Amino acid sequence: MSRLVHISEAASLAIHSLALIASSTVRLNAKKISEILHVSQNHLAKILQVLAKNEYLESNRGPGGGFTFKKNADQITMLEIYQLIEGNVECQFCGITENHCPFISCIFGGKPDKLTNEFVEYLTNTKISDLKTKDIKYA
Repeated sequence: MSRLVHISEAASLAIHSLALIASSTVRLNAKKISEILHVSQNHLAKILQVLAKNEYLESNRGPGGGFTFKKNADQITMLEIYQLIEGNVECQFCGITENHCPFISCIFGGKPDKLTNEFVEYLTNTKISDLKTKDIKYA
């Protein structure tokens, strides 16, 4: 089934992982995060590497190791992370460019762009620190 707004697994994992790390009172490693999210540890580890490579996280190895923030969670927007993983958001949904379209007005009523703009606004205004978890046993 096709979706108008698509959030890839990679983007979702990146944002969920950052929110978990921000909410945790202990350091979380890839294994623990993958257990909490019920996802592949190998896939998650690749996403966490991207976040570390781009200076969002720092990885500490060994007993008691895990991930810590290099930037403040209250300064990181969801859009920033989404675009890090997915690239810039585009608002051109119709395959026909406006100057080549034979119709007087958009046959889709401009709704796809409107929904995208609302989604981008939400991602822009939501910081990682705004995302609250349920009660989770981190240890």
